[in-house]
Amino acid sequence: MSSNQDLPLPVKQDPKPRGFRADIQGLRAIAVGIVVLYHFWGHYLPGGFVGVDVFFVISGFLITSHLIAKPPKNLADVGHFWMRRVKRLIPASFLVILCSVAGIWIFAPQTVWQDWGLQAIAATFYFQNWFLALTKVDYLAEGDAPSPFQHFWSLSAEEQFYFVWPILIGLLIFAAMKYKKASKTVVLAGIGLVFLLSAGYSLYATATDPGAAYFSTFTRVWEFAAGALVAALGTQTHAAKKDVASLIGAWGGIAAIAFSTLAFTGDMPFPGYIAAIPVLGTVLVLLCNSTHKYSPNVFLNTKIFQFFGDNSYAIYLWHWPLLVLMPFTVDDFKWPQKLVALALTLILAVLTQKLIEVRFKKFIDTSAFLSAPRFLAAGSLILALFAGAFYMTSTNVAKDANDINKSLASVERTVGEDCFGAAALTDACGKKDAAQSADQQVAPAPVAAKTDKPVLYKDDCFASQTTDFQERPVCHYGKGKIKVALVGNSHAGQWFPALDTLAKEHGWEIDTYVANRCAIMGEDQRFDDEASVNGCGDLGDWVSGQIEKNDYDLVITSNRQSEPLAGQTMKTSEEPATEAYEKLLSTWADTGAEVVVIRDTAWPGATLENVPDCVAENAGDLNECNGSSKEWIPMDPQFDAVKAVDDPDVVQVDMNDQLCEDERCYTVIGGIMAYWDHSHLSATYAQSLSETLGSRIEKALKSEELFPAA
Repeated sequence: MSSNQDLPLPVKQDPKPRGFRADIQGLRAIAVGIVVLYHFWGHYLPGGFVGVDVFFVISGFLITSHLIAKPPKNLADVGHFWMRRVKRLIPASFLVILCSVAGIWIFAPQTVWQDWGLQAIAATFYFQNWFLALTKVDYLAEGDAPSPFQHFWSLSAEEQFYFVWPILIGLLIFAAMKYKKASKTVVLAGIGLVFLLSAGYSLYATATDPGAAYFSTFTRVWEFAAGALVAALGTQTHAAKKDVASLIGAWGGIAAIAFSTLAFTGDMPFPGYIAAIPVLGTVLVLLCNSTHKYSPNVFLNTKIFQFFGDNSYAIYLWHWPLLVLMPFTVDDFKWPQKLVALALTLILAVLTQKLIEVRFKKFIDTSAFLSAPRFLAAGSLILALFAGAFYMTSTNVAKDANDINKSLASVERTVGEDCFGAAALTDACGKKDAAQSADQQVAPAPVAAKTDKPVLYKDDCFASQTTDFQERPVCHYGKGKIKVALVGNSHAGQWFPALDTLAKEHGWEIDTYVANRCAIMGEDQRFDDEASVNGCGDLGDWVSGQIEKNDYDLVITSNRQSEPLAGQTMKTSEEPATEAYEKLLSTWADTGAEVVVIRDTAWPGATLENVPDCVAENAGDLNECNGSSKEWIPMDPQFDAVKAVDDPDVVQVDMNDQLCEDERCYTVIGGIMAYWDHSHLSATYAQSLSETLGSRIEKALKSEELFPAA
C-alpha cells in the first residue's frame, strides 16, 4: 500500500477536561510522531502508517465515554454534539485546505490542478476517503503524485463516524430504557455487534479489494468500536491501577504498537487481520491505565510527549501539505529541506493550536453572530467556491491544451520535420539533444498528455485486479485476412496506436488479450489477495487456449515485469520467469503463428513519479526529466526467453533506441511527450513509431505475407 495513503487523525479535546488522562495525550504524541517520521523517512519506520489506527481507537474510546456520560436524549442533543465537533475540528482543517489550494496555485504544475481541485472539494465535505477509494486505487492513477489533501481520508472517515455514532448510542440507551434492560449490557451488545460486522467486512474487503478497503469507513469502524468497547465496559475497568498485571498489559500494548511500526510494510494488505495488533495494543494501554511507577507513563506523561499530544491535530494537518508542496519550491528535497519542513510544521501547528483551535473556538462560543452552524455553512460555501473556481480554471487550462493535432503541427513547424519526434535521435537530425529547450512547445501539452492513452482504456479492454482477472474482455479492431493477437499487460497495450496504423495499412484484424499489471506468462505473481494471484496465473493458459482456438497468423506480445513471481523477489524472479515464457512462446509458435516479442520500454518510474508533471514543472530545463538507461531500461525475461526458444518463428524487436541514446533516456523527444504517466508511452509517440516498428517486425520475421499493401 502506497505510503502516501497512511495518515492519522488525532482528535483535539478540551485542554484538561475532567478525567483527563495524560497517557492518552502521550499516545497521541506517539501516533502522530510515527506517522510524520514514516512520511518523511519511511525506510526507518516502514509500518508507521499504523498511527492512524491508534488514533481511531483513542477517538472511539473518548467519544463513547462522553456519550455514555451524557447520552443524547433527542435530535437537539445530537445536533449540539455535532456542533461541538465542528468548533473543535473544522476551523483548523478549513484553514489548511485554503492554504493548500493557494499553495497549489502558486507552486504546483498545471498538470495536477484538475485532480487536486476535486480533492480539495472532497476534503471540504469529508468524503475524501470515498473519492480515493473510487479513483486512486485505479491502476491508471498509480503514477499520479499524491495531493496535499490525501491525508483528509482519515479525517473524513472519522467525521462520518462522529455523524452516526451519537445516534447509535442514543438509540441503544433509549432501547434499554424502553425495554427495561441494563443500559451497559445493551450498549455493549450493540457496540460488540458493530465491531464484529465491521471486522468481518474488513477481513473480506481487504482480501478481495485491498485498495478500496484501505479507505473505506466500513472497514475501519471496528477500530473505533474497539475503543468504544473499553469505554462501554465502565470507568471501573479502565480506572487507574498500580498493580503488576496492569503494568505488564500497558507495556505489552506499547510493544504491540512498536512492533507494528517496525515490522509492517506498505505491501501488506491492510486493514485486515494484521491491523488487530496495533488496535489491541492501543486497547491494552487504555484498559490497563497503569500508574505504576515503572509504567509507560514514565515517558508518556513527560512535557515533550504532552506538547506533541496537545498539538497532534495541527501537526497532522500541516505536515502533509508541506511535504507535498515544498519539493516544488526547491531543487532537492533531502535531509536539510525535510528538517526545514518539520520545523515549519511545528511552528504552524503551535500557531494553529493557539490561535485557531483555542481562541477561534472561544470566539465562536461567545459571538452573538458567528455560531457553529453559521460558521460551518459559511466556511463550507467559501471553500467550495474557492476550490470550485480553482477546478474550473484548471479545466479551462486543460481544455485549451487538448487540441493535440494543433499542438503537434505547431511543434513540427518549430523543430522541423527532420527533427520531429523520434527523428531527433537519427543521424539525419544530427542526433541533437532530444529534450527540447524551454522556448519550444511540447506536444501533447503536459496537461493533455495525461489523457493521451490508447483507445484500449476507453474501450475497457483490460482484465484487471478489480475482478481478480476473471473478467477477460477481448476487443476486436480492423478488418482483413491477417489475424493478429496482441498479448501482454499494459506495456503491450501501449503499442496499440502503432499497430492500429499498421493494421489499416496491411489489412490486419487485431484481437487484444491484455491485462493491467499482470504479466501474461502462466505463472502466479505477487498480488495483495490470493484470488488475484490465482486469476493472473490462470490468464496465460486461457490466452494460449484462445490463440490455438482462433488460428492467428501473428502474435505480438510485450510485458513489463512489475510484480515478482509469488514467493520470489524481483531479482530471483528473472530466471523462473524466463523459463515460463520459453514454454509459453513455444506453445504459441506450435499453433502455426509467427510470434514477435517487443522488448519492454524504458521506464521513467525508476526515478520520476510522473512524466507530464515533471515536464510541466521543469519547462526551463527538460533534462531534469531524463534518466540513465542503466536505471530506466528494465529486465525483460520474456525478451530473453526468445533466444532459448531458438525458433525462427519467434523473434525479438527492440525499440528502446527510439527512446534512448548514448546511455541517456528521454521523456520529450523531438518535441513530443513520450509518456502519459511514469511508465507508458503516449498514444501520440507510439503512433509516430508505427513505420519503424512495422519495418523491424517485417525484417525480423523475413515475411512479406504479413505486410501486404492494403
